[in-house]
Amino acid sequence: MNREEKLNWYKNEFENIYESVKDKKELSYFDFLRIRNFKLQNSSTENEEHIKRITEESFELAKDDKIIEAINKLLELNGVAIPIASTILAMKFPEKYAIIDRRVIVALDKEDWIKNYLKNPQTYKKYLLLMRDNSKSKGMKLRDYERMLFEGKV
Repeated sequence: MNREEKLNWYKNEFENIYESVKDKKELSYFDFLRIRNFKLQNSSTENEEHIKRITEESFELAKDDKIIEAINKLLELNGVAIPIASTILAMKFPEKYAIIDRRVIVALDKEDWIKNYLKNPQTYKKYLLLMRDNSKSKGMKLRDYERMLFEGKV
């Protein structure tokens, strides 16, 4: 998407959101997310070529199970911290990567990881390896195990 296309998208998206919410007394959860995401996209300094290059390199590393390297590559993108990087990898490889989340960390009884899980790729690696081992021992897909913990169905 070039600069002109982005500016056009922002203008149109603003108008679309406005039309959707102008007569409402309150925002729905969907409205709130749409507005939040509009602002986040509007403030991104990343260009598409850079995103493509970084994600391609990260996906190659992730395929080779180079967990820390794949996460670190994604951290090169503006606005990406470990939770977003883990989400990108989990969306691409749900059988191999899990989304790191505070609720899941607590469910795993690893509260000591909370202090640095946002910034320390080593913590993500420990989390992921534990999640893989636990899901395997329970005979569950990684994504199903992750959702179970996230939803508090332990």
